[in-house]
Amino acid sequence: MKKLVPFDRERLALNQALPFGLYAPEGRLLLSAGQSISSPDRLQELLANEVCADAQEVADWERRMGAAVDEALRRNGTLGAVASAQPKQLAQSSQDTRAALPLPDQWEELVTALDAALRDVQPGEPWLAQAQAVQARARHLGQRRADACLYYLVYTCGDTVTSYSSRHALLTMLVMERAGEILGWSPEQCSSAGNAALTMNVAMSRLQDLLAEADLTPTEQMREQIDSHPERSADLLQHEGVTDSLWLEAVRRHHAPEEPGEVITELPLETQVARLLRRVDIFTAKMSRRRVRPPMSPVRAAKEACIGADGRPDLFGQALIKALGLYPPGSFVELNSGELGVVVSRGKRANLPLVASLITSTGAPLGEPILRDTALPRFAVKTSVNRTRIKVRPAHARLIALI
Repeated sequence: MKKLVPFDRERLALNQALPFGLYAPEGRLLLSAGQSISSPDRLQELLANEVCADAQEVADWERRMGAAVDEALRRNGTLGAVASAQPKQLAQSSQDTRAALPLPDQWEELVTALDAALRDVQPGEPWLAQAQAVQARARHLGQRRADACLYYLVYTCGDTVTSYSSRHALLTMLVMERAGEILGWSPEQCSSAGNAALTMNVAMSRLQDLLAEADLTPTEQMREQIDSHPERSADLLQHEGVTDSLWLEAVRRHHAPEEPGEVITELPLETQVARLLRRVDIFTAKMSRRRVRPPMSPVRAAKEACIGADGRPDLFGQALIKALGLYPPGSFVELNSGELGVVVSRGKRANLPLVASLITSTGAPLGEPILRDTALPRFAVKTSVNRTRIKVRPAHARLIALI
């Protein structure tokens, strides 16, 4: 358990990587180690509210900074050189610090960074560059540790409504790019599809957060914002200089319904990307929590997003099920043994995931999660289950280490 202590906000500065994480007093992560404050508005927001840091991390940092200053003085450094020791050391260490973070912390940092980028989208602000930097880092993580990343994002999207818009965008981006690869799209086309997923709701990201976090019926004005956001989001991107037609058209048409009788393979690629984005958006949204409703089971979400009129997955449905599995990492299942567990990775087949059992058949929590191979009949998946049946919280760090 971290011991949080108040942090001197006057030490915060623009465009300087943080040597340790910053937290709200209740323990919510605001900025991760290695992240910088790139927006004056974000800096003012942090200065206006109490922020905390881990006591041990602060103490370690102060010792290192004291040593750095002593070294500069021993070398007869100028006052300017002594004063610049801190940002120089931060710049050199920020990349290593970020890479050393546990995977959940890296994703929370990306959620926070994307949230900051899309918080107040204004002409002339660097929000688009910041969002694309997030995409590059998210893609790198997703390619290195696909199942672990899916596990954490699927779990947290179903567990919390905090930063709903950013979490949903990141999960949609990962699934979109993976499904595009399965469909045979080029790396450039997959990148365009990922960009579209990350920015499809840029014109209403704050409203999307509000609707996820509050128990309210959208007003007429809100409904107008919702209905017009695909066009407005595309216009914002175009205004910032985006010329990629796959990206723009996918955003502009990601809510457009499919036409009766249309054949996916006969559609222009721009339309295919838009159609797939609509499917992924629906699928991931149904698996996500909102204040007014719990997340839907993946199997039911798959039926609504992947199954065609003939009762079978069509081309896009097949790609989504291959990308996520029938039981995605981060979702919960009951095994034939009666045990309840969380899926930690996809298997060789969509219905054969690797599961960590958390609760015995008698309902007793297991002291340590036990990995189960669902290819074995005794431990085959019986059904997906609502997370309300799971009375223990998975030990993310321990499970991710196994993936």
